[in-house]
Amino acid sequence: MPNYLQSKSEAFSKAAKLLHSNELYSTVAHSAYYSCFLLMKHIWLHPLNKTEQHLRQELKHHNQQRRFSGAQEMGSHEFLINAVGKYIKNLEYNDFHKFIEAICQLKRLRTSLDYDDTLFDDAKSSTSLSLAEAVILILEKYK
Repeated sequence: MPNYLQSKSEAFSKAAKLLHSNELYSTVAHSAYYSCFLLMKHIWLHPLNKTEQHLRQELKHHNQQRRFSGAQEMGSHEFLINAVGKYIKNLEYNDFHKFIEAICQLKRLRTSLDYDDTLFDDAKSSTSLSLAEAVILILEKYK
């Protein structure tokens, strides 16, 4: 069975590195983050043996419970990060801690890059690459 998500993840990772080396810093965090996101989605579909439909249903159910308790709804990215994080936590707590810290930092950088009117320089671009590499190293163990 072909694994397109892993191939796309690798392509986004290569793209992030190429963008950085070509000083296109404002696009690096986006590609770096999505290289991780696609690998998380692979884990959801394969080791966790869930489907896209499961993702939508579980997110909807989770958000219904959050609304009932007055909490803010969760997006699909946050839900997937938490689900994959829980899977990793059940297998190796140290990896879980490193994963959550790095993916949350990378997500914040990506969100800032995509939506804020801020300068994205070499330092932030390099940080995005480093965080993505750390996340991918962990995710590769659990795919």
